[in-house]
Amino acid sequence: MAKRTELITAIGLGLVVAAAGSFTALARPMGGGGFGGPGSGAGVRPGAGWGAPGAGTRPGVGVGAPGIGAPGAGARPGVGWGAPGAGFTRAPGASAWNPAWGRQGGYWSSRTWSTGWYRPYPAAWPWWRASSVAWGVGSLATAAAITSAVNAASYQQSTVIVVPQTSLQLDYGSVQALPPNQVQFAYGVAGMPLMTATSDCKQGLINGMAPTTADQAQVLNASCHIAYGSN
Repeated sequence: MAKRTELITAIGLGLVVAAAGSFTALARPMGGGGFGGPGSGAGVRPGAGWGAPGAGTRPGVGVGAPGIGAPGAGARPGVGWGAPGAGFTRAPGASAWNPAWGRQGGYWSSRTWSTGWYRPYPAAWPWWRASSVAWGVGSLATAAAITSAVNAASYQQSTVIVVPQTSLQLDYGSVQALPPNQVQFAYGVAGMPLMTATSDCKQGLINGMAPTTADQAQVLNASCHIAYGSN
């Protein structure tokens, strides 16, 4: 009887132990092992692989990224043809166009002083021979070229011409005759404020001195033709 009791007790204890083992196994998360199991942490991680957040081509990289065609890129305002002071647009400090110049005779008929005596003949100026050789200039702009420039500017209602054979501008609207043979006028570089100068058309002087460059000689000649030449 005692042995039977011991046997029953042993069997009971075994069942308790087995049950405890089964309970422990059930307590472990299901699928704890293997690829991608939540318990192991192995396998493909969330967000990794193709199409994961942040992977692949990043925003803003490549053609069309910020900075391509950014504001202000390309041609800058005022640069190129039509910039302030260029072509037939009004240069800084230039005189206003006179509507009377649009009528018969244009600018030329508005001159109220004695005209017609000036001719582009630089050989009469004592400095011309040596200077022209040094500059490599054989002649100055013709009366026809200067007249054409003034007429074209007047047609555009502008007072500024580009002096032929130079890059300098001359404001023919600023021309003031200082008889008997001088003229005051404004000229300068395109886009820059104009400067006032005085030409002596008999002596061939600009601001009381012989020109030091071919451009100055051309400006001298143009101012004298506009003031005293024939149209």
